Amino acid sequence: MGGKAGIILVIGFAFILGYMSLNLSTSATSTVQNMARYNQTTVSHNIAVAGANVGLALLYADTSWRGPISQSAGGAFPGDYTVQASNFAGDQLLVQSISRYQIPGYRTFRDTVEVYLSRNKKNSFTLYAWMTNFEGNVFWITKDTVWGRVHSNGNLHVNGKPVFMEKVTTAKGFDPKPGKGGNNAIFKQGYETGVATIDFPSDLSEIITAAAAGGRSYLLPDVWVTLSPGTSANNDGKAYVRASKAGPIIDSIALNNPLFNGVILGSGNIHVEGTVDGKLTVTSLSQVTIENDVLYENDPRYTSSDDVLGLVCETNVVVADNAENNSNCVVQASVFTRTGSFGAENYNTRPVSGELHLLGSMVQEQRGAVGTFAGSTIKSGFSKRYRYDTRLSDPNFRPPFYPGFYTKTLAIKNWWESYRIEGLGNY
Repeated sequence: MGGKAGIILVIGFAFILGYMSLNLSTSATSTVQNMARYNQTTVSHNIAVAGANVGLALLYADTSWRGPISQSAGGAFPGDYTVQASNFAGDQLLVQSISRYQIPGYRTFRDTVEVYLSRNKKNSFTLYAWMTNFEGNVFWITKDTVWGRVHSNGNLHVNGKPVFMEKVTTAKGFDPKPGKGGNNAIFKQGYETGVATIDFPSDLSEIITAAAAGGRSYLLPDVWVTLSPGTSANNDGKAYVRASKAGPIIDSIALNNPLFNGVILGSGNIHVEGTVDGKLTVTSLSQVTIENDVLYENDPRYTSSDDVLGLVCETNVVVADNAENNSNCVVQASVFTRTGSFGAENYNTRPVSGELHLLGSMVQEQRGAVGTFAGSTIKSGFSKRYRYDTRLSDPNFRPPFYPGFYTKTLAIKNWWESYRIEGLGNY
């Protein structure tokens, strides 16, 4: 029995060792396979991440980019990615990158990376006391004073010692540079050059739509709007509309009428003057002409006020050359010109007209002229006194349907990653 028992024991040990060896071999093979699979899925995933980063780089360089583009991963990796951007849920953007990593004769791995970005909400142009898309050849000179933020997408020209009470930014620079030549400007809060441009809207469609749905529209060559403060009560102002300066009233609008959304639109030249008691935006698809002072019933510099006015036009806002405006002119409003400028009529031939006071904000495509000078002496027109209405620093306080802009900075709100194995074969 001893001999047979020994043989059985040897055979048993041999079987056990063989089984263990087989398991070890299987485990080793599985380990190699798992490592290979982990490597393959990691490569596929990294290709998708690379595509997402490429898409983000393209989008940050040009926020209008949408794609799609497909590109090889390069190097020794037999894979590629497709990335594209799309509008998502209102003001959000979605950048989606899908990788394809092919293992010849085996399987295709596909991974997805989705990046959700939030465009900063639409900002009102009233955040700036002064802004231009192009400064032209108009100069800031001694006695010019601006309270509030100043920005230009072009070069700012300075000759003398104007005073800027808040920070000044420009997408280009100064002519001449600060402290050089005739540029002795005083920057109370400093300045910065080379900042991102701020795009103007391509049209006034938002205001046009609003005028047709709760506002007023006038298809006339000229419209005269006289603003009246009403009684001493708050927000009971009116706007009287005529087809000529001395003509009969063709429309009377109560600014506090709940059926009126605050927009008056004209296809031709709108002439405006008077005192505002309430919230109003006067818009012309041609030109706005300021015939006399435009004031708030309650001046926000001295008392609590919720009066606010927007003067918006497709081309120019012009201070008329008339007797009323030849001895100072006061404009309390936010001015926006989409393709034109704000200026004084006959600025280079009218008499020296005193000071042009603006309380509000000024945004124009190209800077207009309000006077001429020799050195620091006014020869014709106005010297400028522009003060920012600090209430407008609240982005929720602005004239009805006043134009706005999107900043070019995009904020990543969410980054989602996953991988999928599509199974055997090629896909």
